[in-house]
Amino acid sequence: MKLFRPLCALALCAALALPAGALAAGENTEKYPDLPESYWAYADMTEAVRLGILKGLDDGRMAPEDILTWGQYLVMLTRAIYPEEYALQLNLGTPWDMAGYDAAKETGLLLENEFLPVSPSTLSQPILRQDAAVLLDRLLLDLDYKEMFWSAPSDNGDDWETPTAANSFSDWDTLDENHQAAVTRLFEAVIVKGRTDGTFDGGETIKRADGTVLLMRALPLAEMRIWGEPKDITLRLLDQEGGLLVEDKVIPAELGALTAELADLYAPKHYAAVDGGATVTRARDLYAVTMRPFTQAELDEEAYYEKLSAGQVTQAEYDSQNFWLRKLGENDQKKILLFGTASKRRYSSRSEAEQYMVTITVPMWRIDKEGNKYSSEGSFLINAAIAEDTVALFTEIYNDPEQFPIRDLGGYGWRGDKATGEHNTGTAIDINWNENYQIRNGRIQTGSLWQPGSNPYSIGPNSSVVRIFREHGWSWGGDAWADNSDDSYGYHDYMHFSYMGW
Repeated sequence: MKLFRPLCALALCAALALPAGALAAGENTEKYPDLPESYWAYADMTEAVRLGILKGLDDGRMAPEDILTWGQYLVMLTRAIYPEEYALQLNLGTPWDMAGYDAAKETGLLLENEFLPVSPSTLSQPILRQDAAVLLDRLLLDLDYKEMFWSAPSDNGDDWETPTAANSFSDWDTLDENHQAAVTRLFEAVIVKGRTDGTFDGGETIKRADGTVLLMRALPLAEMRIWGEPKDITLRLLDQEGGLLVEDKVIPAELGALTAELADLYAPKHYAAVDGGATVTRARDLYAVTMRPFTQAELDEEAYYEKLSAGQVTQAEYDSQNFWLRKLGENDQKKILLFGTASKRRYSSRSEAEQYMVTITVPMWRIDKEGNKYSSEGSFLINAAIAEDTVALFTEIYNDPEQFPIRDLGGYGWRGDKATGEHNTGTAIDINWNENYQIRNGRIQTGSLWQPGSNPYSIGPNSSVVRIFREHGWSWGGDAWADNSDDSYGYHDYMHFSYMGW
């Protein structure tokens, strides 16, 4: 499928890629009778409770469907981002809702000449969606979210229209300029996504569940203002089956640090983090990171690099080793294998490309109407330079105990003269495209779903398919360009594997 790289910085992408409501292993949360685990906002609301942002009602309910008031939302926002200021107001004896109002005024969350319809006398009144958007926007740093999150996929040519708040919400013209400015920034930061009917519905009230989810989406960006401050964290390293790899370790860190980079420092030798992980925040103390063993190519590279460092081999000898052919991403040895020269990275025309394509047939598992797996074969076009290794790759997938089933399989396909993805070079493969959708910042572009663990055709991050492709030097579109496989933020193409990482 199509491929592009998001423009956001690595640390920021990783901060957003981990859902704010995702609980680390071993954490407990209070149970509420009206907030079952099946409720759509369960994770974010229970996380907000754990962080002290949200509290249940006096009768023991969470009341996720109740309407939020101005006082309640101001308290939630100041507890989340300005906890010291809110606590100070409480210590002065200020009532809980007025404490949120005063803290918001002190910190600039509410302005002197405020256009929002809020005052001490309206704190018990419902807050509208459009006004909640203004408050959330004021929490964020002055960053160019459009530049960071939105760039057109290269294989879509000139027909692809970059989504904007204005062209995404059918009721855009019902918002005034002040509210449009806030909603635009929140849309570009992938905090607001609108309703299923295509409206933003800014003039409607907002429920406790919706307000909490929006705040939890904004929290990682709002916390960027304190990145760099020291913080001790507990690091939990897990194997790919979810078991403890080593005992938990308390380590020094900084707010905003990538947990994957910290994990690589403290992991056993020859283990690496599966993805970019999360960022360290002041709200969380325990961080779980999934680790994987080094691939053989990584082991070979490390051994040869030691020889290079010891002066036993030259740089040219190091650069020409075959382990580069199974390293993730683009490198000179892969380009020499495919194109005969390191200075070339694609074919100039369909006629040139098709001179280098061959049809291969690979073993695979399918599922019959009764749900039983049976042995089969599939054929597709691939670049001749990697044909033999691709057959070996699929044979390993076929022989793996998982017996991953394949419904759809595609390789080379000319996507147009302007396309820059690897289907044009015969070095990309798509598998089960309906069950492994292409999605960008939570918006599906191709396919219908991605349900690893429940749908047998969906490719999970710890599946044999991802593991074996990686061992052969192929990148997976599920995490190659967004630092992990969560589909809420960034660009993901779960069906897609590419030899050069494009």
